[in-house]
Amino acid sequence: MTTDILTPSQTGHEQPEPAADTPKPPLRQRLFGAGGLTFPAWAYLVFFFVIPLALVIWYSFGYKPDQFTTYATDRLSLDNYGEAFGADYRSTFTNTLQIAVVGVLLTLLIGVPFAYWLAVKSNPRRRPLYLALIIVPFFTNFLVRTIGWQITLAPTGWLSSAMQSAGLGELGILYTRAAVQIGVVYNYLPLMIFPLYVAMDRAGLSLREASRDLGANRWTTFFRITLPLAAPGIASGVLLVFIPLMGDYVTPSVLGGAKGTMAGQMIAAQFETAQNWALGSAMTVSLMLVVLICVVLAGLVVRAVITVLDRRVFNVPAVDATGEKSGPLAPLTMKPLRTQRDWYTFAIKAWAVIVFLFLFLPITVIVVYSFNTGRLLQQFDSFGFTAYSDALTNDTIVRSVQVSLEVGVLSALLATVLGGFAGIGIGISRRPRWWSIGLLGLLTVTLVTPDIADAVAFLPWYVTLGVDGGLSPFNNGLFRLVISHAVVSMVVVTFIVRARVASLDPALEEAAADLYASPLARLRHVILPAAMPGIIAGMLLAFTFSLDDVVISTFVQQPGYTPWPVYVFSNVRVALRPEVAAMSTLMLALTLAVLAVSALILRRSGEDSSSMAKMLG
Repeated sequence: MTTDILTPSQTGHEQPEPAADTPKPPLRQRLFGAGGLTFPAWAYLVFFFVIPLALVIWYSFGYKPDQFTTYATDRLSLDNYGEAFGADYRSTFTNTLQIAVVGVLLTLLIGVPFAYWLAVKSNPRRRPLYLALIIVPFFTNFLVRTIGWQITLAPTGWLSSAMQSAGLGELGILYTRAAVQIGVVYNYLPLMIFPLYVAMDRAGLSLREASRDLGANRWTTFFRITLPLAAPGIASGVLLVFIPLMGDYVTPSVLGGAKGTMAGQMIAAQFETAQNWALGSAMTVSLMLVVLICVVLAGLVVRAVITVLDRRVFNVPAVDATGEKSGPLAPLTMKPLRTQRDWYTFAIKAWAVIVFLFLFLPITVIVVYSFNTGRLLQQFDSFGFTAYSDALTNDTIVRSVQVSLEVGVLSALLATVLGGFAGIGIGISRRPRWWSIGLLGLLTVTLVTPDIADAVAFLPWYVTLGVDGGLSPFNNGLFRLVISHAVVSMVVVTFIVRARVASLDPALEEAAADLYASPLARLRHVILPAAMPGIIAGMLLAFTFSLDDVVISTFVQQPGYTPWPVYVFSNVRVALRPEVAAMSTLMLALTLAVLAVSALILRRSGEDSSSMAKMLG
């Protein structure tokens, strides 16, 4: 039997043509898809970060032609870089690097045992309260906390008076490098604690219990289980502390004087006093290069440490044929059951109490001195409410607070919209895309750029757009402050929202897509409600960052739009009055109210302060 195979022409039916390429989805779906959500952030960062930074790099090759002109670029050279690293300024860079390295090491030494107590030894029921006690100082105004240390360390302050009463002599630490070191350790300690706590908490109780079941004592468990697993948190904490510390402008100005000069002050002086934008730009680029080199070196060191730990700690050979263990780990011996109240438990609890007292000391000083009836803030005269009435009736103070609140709200809303959409877009993208990788890289560069570099980049860009280009909004002080604050805040919001969205179950969105929900419907009804805790935390951070900002606000402000931190900072070198402490206390009360409302919202959504700490870390 044979079978004839007929061709399509013989059967009278044409062979179907191959399917055409899948058509692109409609524009509306692309706009609300993962890539479309990141486009506003892309555009904003390119226009308000990449271009201004490129302008600073361009200015760094120019020169200052005369005393009335800030820069010229008709003749390009590397002379400014040679002068920046010359003998006159090299010592400042060296001093900055030394303060930053010592500050990182001290925050690490303080933060590791505290984070270990918080994640492992503290009562789980009280842990949200302990985390809240760390979050409150973190959200308190940076400049106000630094002024609290200025009052504490002053020769006429309360600590010096107590030392003189005890016969120990006058305290002469203010306006020295030691005072700067204390200030930077205090101001950046929460940035070390948060990632350390998150890493140690994720290490898990089961591994520690398994280690104890195998006979390991507490030191073996800590150094071979908890600490190696906390390596990512250590790396994150080191970067979070080192990068902003290198560009710190406030702490050395308030506490350091001439002996505590850092690179941020040196760069600011070139733009504000010397009016040499070319040399200031070269110093800014040099500082960024130093930070980048240190970050790369730190990354290589961390990678080498992790490799050594993996080989010497975790790579344990099995028992050989003779029944004896071989390898780097010595045989473990069983220990008797530890009592709850031993010297170790007492010591680590005492350390936690000391850290809490350290975090709240300057805040308490500011609150107490807000009731000072004397003329000067540092000299407490008597108790009274005169400072509050004077602060609330001072038109300049009230106006500066009003400007800060307006800028804080507007910049937080702008940063939340841009960063929220960008974080959602990156978070729901399950595969690496060119736009997500590129945006993450740009966000990282923005995050690791010191505030002083952002400030000196914004100033010439706004002058170019507003004065040279005739765009009047860029001559408005409120507009300048809002868009400048939103650049840095948007980065933080993006990372927080991205972490929140990436942790969601992808089956939720897939189920909505199976039910024929459009990308916009999935965004509104599935992703946004689930990402709301991260959005709230990001908006709160953006608001407090705006209230804290001094460096950027000092450079981009215009007459009539002086924020509260700039007003306080401008009076630090003159003579601070008790009105400053009174208004700072009222601002602290506002911050606490915002935190309380945010905590209530998070609690209703099933979150708590532990979740906020994890998002911050």
